[in-house]
Amino acid sequence: MRAEPTSLAELGLLPDTAGQWPLATLLDHTHARPAHDALKRLIATPLNAIADIEARQRLLPALATLSPQVRWSELHGLAVQVSRYLASNYVLLPTSPVERAVFALRNRDIVAELTGQLRRVDELLRQCVLLQLRLATLPSDAAFERVTSAFSNAVRDPRVATLHAAVNRDNTNALAGLDEMVRGTITDGTGSLHTETSALPLRDVLLALVDAIWQLDAFCSLGTASESFGGITPQLAPRGAAEMSFGGLRHPLLPQGVSNDVTLSDEERVLFLTGPNMAGKSTLLRAFGIAIYFAHLGMNVTADSAMVPLFDSLMVSITVRDNLQRGESLYLAEIRRVHTIVEAVARGESVAAIFDEVFRGTNIADATQATALLVQGLANAPHGTFVIASHLADVAHDSTTNRGVSCWYMQVDIAGPTPLFTHRVQRGVSEVHLGMMLLDAEGVGPTLRRMAGLQ
Repeated sequence: MRAEPTSLAELGLLPDTAGQWPLATLLDHTHARPAHDALKRLIATPLNAIADIEARQRLLPALATLSPQVRWSELHGLAVQVSRYLASNYVLLPTSPVERAVFALRNRDIVAELTGQLRRVDELLRQCVLLQLRLATLPSDAAFERVTSAFSNAVRDPRVATLHAAVNRDNTNALAGLDEMVRGTITDGTGSLHTETSALPLRDVLLALVDAIWQLDAFCSLGTASESFGGITPQLAPRGAAEMSFGGLRHPLLPQGVSNDVTLSDEERVLFLTGPNMAGKSTLLRAFGIAIYFAHLGMNVTADSAMVPLFDSLMVSITVRDNLQRGESLYLAEIRRVHTIVEAVARGESVAAIFDEVFRGTNIADATQATALLVQGLANAPHGTFVIASHLADVAHDSTTNRGVSCWYMQVDIAGPTPLFTHRVQRGVSEVHLGMMLLDAEGVGPTLRRMAGLQ
């Protein structure tokens, strides 16, 4: 699946341009800023094949179990210090014992600092030996294998044994002589220049290890999040299939909220959702989008059961706004957003698209005509699933007989003096009109009638 930044921000899966990240409390369990950034990159990298997703589904629960056993604070502290040391501009200590001894007499503080840093490198590697053994027993996927490889390459590098030996002997002079081996160019285990240019400098191996530590924290965060909201592992359907179903679907930030059952057959491309304001349409749309995306990350979804087909992209149009700087009205902004989505569908991509009150920036007649055209076009798409929420019940009524369209509505009980929003969805078209009822309930209607001389 292709991750589209606009859609991820609209669903709260990643921060928007203002820095707001609604799902951060659910997703972010990292322990350091670099890991936090690695998590955002991981979230922005959904998977594209069923085999890869199933591998990730096996990996994340194992990482959720591993994470509490890792001494993250200590590990991150060492990783930060080592990365700063590797990037430092200290002069490399001479490898010749005589030259090094002379340098040490003149620069005791530099030698003391560098030997202290080398001991931290040694301590980081010792901690990673035990962690690498644990990682080697876990299920894996292609992305996580790069993490485990970085751990393995570092702890098994033959030059590391030389560093361990110098620390074990507590020989400051010998340890200081390894500075060039660790920070310098390509070397062998004695600190001398290596002749094989194919060998990586130990510095690069260690930098890859530090990056792998941030990535491991990000993966563990995703695993912890996946296990935290009591969801289930979704089943996956091949790309291009329209069949999608959720039993007991909920928004992940509302785990105790109202659950809904929604099923679309393989002949139903468009789910057209009607219902008044406050009935829960937007929350349901976001729950749909988040569940689809979580499935492509290999995460659990907040539901009792789920069948999700693979999609090439997830595209959302929920909070489109006008742009005064570009002279772009709300309606024009909506048209351009719809154009982006329709073009992807026209290219033959399998798209999951979500629209909330599309074409609200124009008059009711144009909005009705444009929405009906959108529904008809998408209903005939060869691939994809399209969820459209709208107040335009006339479009829904006209679409009930259209092949490829499934009409649903949010239930509202209006038997009492005030409407009762059940937040439940079922097949059909909403016939509830609450505009005037709410106007009267807030006291605005009676006041206006008196002013107009109608009472």
